[in-house]
Amino acid sequence: MLDFIFTFNCALAWIVGLYTFIHTMCMITRCLIRNYLRQQLDLAQRYGSDSWVVVTGATGGLGQQYCSQLAKCGFNIAMLGRDKLKLQEAEKALQTQYSKVKTKVVLADLGKNMDADFYQHICEQVSGLDISILVNNAAWTDLYSFECIALQDNLSRARLNMGAPALLCNLLINKLMSRTHRSAIINVSSVGQTCPSPYTGDYSGSKRFLTLLSLHLHDNYSSKIDIQDLQPGYVTTNIARNYKGADAITAERCVKSSLRDLGQEVSTIPVMVHSFMAQFMHFVSRFSMPLYKATVVKGCEKFALENFKKDYQSR
Repeated sequence: MLDFIFTFNCALAWIVGLYTFIHTMCMITRCLIRNYLRQQLDLAQRYGSDSWVVVTGATGGLGQQYCSQLAKCGFNIAMLGRDKLKLQEAEKALQTQYSKVKTKVVLADLGKNMDADFYQHICEQVSGLDISILVNNAAWTDLYSFECIALQDNLSRARLNMGAPALLCNLLINKLMSRTHRSAIINVSSVGQTCPSPYTGDYSGSKRFLTLLSLHLHDNYSSKIDIQDLQPGYVTTNIARNYKGADAITAERCVKSSLRDLGQEVSTIPVMVHSFMAQFMHFVSRFSMPLYKATVVKGCEKFALENFKKDYQSR
């Protein structure tokens, strides 16, 4: 009996090791192709020059970079956000940088409302535009224990992180499918969807929802629409409290990587360091819970505590 148990454990260890090795080699191969061999497609030719891009959370971070880099490619930009002044400033900056690009401001607080009339009003504001790309970027989280977060804040984040992307896709999917050129939807997920993380459990869950939504859209609409499930790690933006560690990248680099892969890969991770981060989180959360708690959990707790102190001191 003991010999059988020993043999079984050895076989199981070999299987887990082989699985991890193959998974890692595939990940490294994809990383090398993305970062060193792949060339960005001619996006204007693929999706139609002078067509429109709708970007949520357009006034800062990744959203601002999507607006800027897609405008540089020749697209017109519809900027969706909740702060009228910031939208106007972002629009003015974009028009100054790219004088030939048309812009439109859509004022909407996606975290406050999920009524059908609210989204229908958004749809009406962009109904006359030849929309080729939808970028679901807007999101937020708080680095606090789940039980300490107010119900209204949780509702707001659920509307913003999950409700808004799903409903905007639903409203625009027929419009995107009916175009002569191909269309695209970019959903900004996170490597955090790989496994639950302390203090951001609801955020990880919402990003997992977004990843699964992207895979569903790809399965059903890939004949006409390129779907991208972007899974970055730390990006130096407000949502990451402008974290600048060795594993963080700039918003500019993240978006550049996203556009490099658009139309060529569904689920994509921007840079190699984030791919290794995702691989490590995937492995330790499934096969080595003590190591997971000593690394990922401890790191998240430290990051959350540092930001809790900053928030407390700024009050």
